[in-house]
Amino acid sequence: MEKKINKKKICFVQPRAYYLFNQETDAGKDKVGGAQTQTFYLSTGLAKKNNFDVHFLVADFGQEDFEIRNKVKIWKSFNFNNNIFKKSFDLFRTLKTINADIYIFRSADLGVAIASFYTKFVLQKKLFYMLASDVETSYKQSRQMSGILRALSMSFVYKFADTISVQSETQYNLFLKHRNKKPSAIIRNIIHLPKQNETINKNYILWIGRLEKIKNPELFIELAKKYPDKKFVMIAPIIRDAVNYGKKIKANILNEKNIIHNDFVAPNNIKNYYEQSVMYVITSHQEGFSNTMAEAMANRCPVLSFNVNPDEIFTKHKAGSFANGSKEKFFNQFEELLINKDLSMKFRKNALKYIKKNHDKDTIINTFIQLLK
Repeated sequence: MEKKINKKKICFVQPRAYYLFNQETDAGKDKVGGAQTQTFYLSTGLAKKNNFDVHFLVADFGQEDFEIRNKVKIWKSFNFNNNIFKKSFDLFRTLKTINADIYIFRSADLGVAIASFYTKFVLQKKLFYMLASDVETSYKQSRQMSGILRALSMSFVYKFADTISVQSETQYNLFLKHRNKKPSAIIRNIIHLPKQNETINKNYILWIGRLEKIKNPELFIELAKKYPDKKFVMIAPIIRDAVNYGKKIKANILNEKNIIHNDFVAPNNIKNYYEQSVMYVITSHQEGFSNTMAEAMANRCPVLSFNVNPDEIFTKHKAGSFANGSKEKFFNQFEELLINKDLSMKFRKNALKYIKKNHDKDTIINTFIQLLK
């Protein structure tokens, strides 16, 4: 008689990730970012293992109440258009119905904090939280960027979480220093290595990110103004938490004739933009380990970073240019990357080597499994 496997029940809570499971729909596609992509990769990878029962809670986009896709059990929860009381009721009801052993959250948000408290103290389940940005490592920074309510509520999540994962060694050390708590492990972003078409002409300077202040899109617009003979592309959606700011920046973008703007590009098509770009520019004041930055590196697209250098990948591993927050240096490095083909090739090779070594899917999934055990 075959022995029955006692599977551990895991639930990822990432409301805006449904589109990644069902790309035949437009449901929430413009809100997909690194947090959604990484939880999708982790859940589908984990679902292939025989000793895990993998569930995923998403928002109500008009889909079925329950579906199974990629061996992951997907549950429809609240609708973003409902009031806070209705949303909370539907969220709590779905969390209770799933009845997982471990609930996994990622990205700092008041809703995440509320749901975390419910799973930890009402359902009395294990709480696993994954940091998504360096901002989260410090209460002071969290308060400056997100406001006192979100910063304070998330502080309790960090304190009471059974498991805390970070994205890099830099994030690990910052969290330990400022939060006085040792993270459980480093879970790096999973990055797929695509096949390359080296014959494609490279015409653009590329920027991808949400239109919010921390991403610093103004600097990219300034770059485009300074080099009117170059072609720039921005894939940049306006987000719910920064609508007024996003509309203002979008208006500025549309005023520049040498900037092509897209609100959204499907994940399956984003590779084409990396391939056609002379370089990928990241202007953020702060990030975790930027998913788009890593994707650019995997697609052999040289990276120019204004102020982000996780684990010293640009200074120590020579995987791109790093301006260390200096605008003068940033503009000088931009010109150098345009002109110096040998430097560009060096960055492409080093970046790809780094991604292959540190962001392999199987290695990361296995590390993740050890945490869950």
